[in-house]
Amino acid sequence: MGLIKKSQIKESGEVFLEKQSFPAPEPVIEEEVPLSTYGNNEEMPAEDATYRARREAETIKQEAKRSGYEEGKRQGQAEIQQKMKEALETLNDAIKARKKIIKDAEAEILRLALKSAEQIIRSEVSLHRDVCLNIVSEAISRVSDREQVIVRVNREDAEYIKKYKDRLSGIVDGIRSFSILEDNQIEPGGCIVETNLGYIDARINTKIESIEDAFRKLSESEEEK
Repeated sequence: MGLIKKSQIKESGEVFLEKQSFPAPEPVIEEEVPLSTYGNNEEMPAEDATYRARREAETIKQEAKRSGYEEGKRQGQAEIQQKMKEALETLNDAIKARKKIIKDAEAEILRLALKSAEQIIRSEVSLHRDVCLNIVSEAISRVSDREQVIVRVNREDAEYIKKYKDRLSGIVDGIRSFSILEDNQIEPGGCIVETNLGYIDARINTKIESIEDAFRKLSESEEEK
């Protein structure tokens, strides 16, 4: 403390001190020391070592988090692709099963339709003799050799067909020899017309097979569309 001046003593004898201004203290700046300042073999202060360990731990944590995210993302994408593959396989199996069901149903429908057609044809043949006469007439109209024509029919139809021999022989002009023979190997309603060049098969079974082939070809063409 300095000397007390007379001017600082009040009349009462009290002493008052003038406020003195002191310069503000300069702030203390802590200098951050880079981690690279210390070599691998140099010892660093405990505070720096703690800071470095904390940063390394944070770096490892971030890398682990990023690595886990990428791995999870890859696994998620792989699972999605697998699910899509399984869904497509299931869809393809369903389509194949549907096609098989439709194909089997079409085959059964075709079989029933042909069976029904066969029953109708045979019923018409047994009830109406004119059916056999029409079949024989149509077969004779297709011959090209007029040298010799032989018509083979079932015994049940032979007597009826012979009544129309002249009419049948005149279907094609220029036939030199025309005959009607019984043949029990031929079903009622049908016939076989023979010439020197070959024969025309107009049996009932053959006609039914032709209808069946036509239905099958139609079904196959529909499947290709």
